[in-house]
Amino acid sequence: MSADQLAVVGSDAGEKPVVMSMSCPSANIDVEMVLADANDAGNRGSVLAPASGSDAGGVRVEMLRGGSPVQFGQSWRHGGSSKGSQDIPFTARYVRTSDPLHPGQIVGEAVLTATYR
Repeated sequence: MSADQLAVVGSDAGEKPVVMSMSCPSANIDVEMVLADANDAGNRGSVLAPASGSDAGGVRVEMLRGGSPVQFGQSWRHGGSSKGSQDIPFTARYVRTSDPLHPGQIVGEAVLTATYR
């Protein structure tokens, strides 16, 4: 990704699909889900804290669900389960968070928790 794509604070670029998979023991179980920042349990935004090994500056990874930014820690109803493997689609993108922008690697980690009701 070039710096031109993240020219100003608040700009975003580089959307990529992220698919998390879960395996359900049986069908038609009501499932509630919540996505959390693995490196900042108190984060209630949509932008992941940099994970260990990140050395880029001014840029982070933002998570989206259904085209809109997620809110970490807020649960949603996934609906009824299907027996076996199910894919849970998300999107990740880079977002410019501050100046200056420094090249390097940025890694974000999220945890998806499913609760069967």
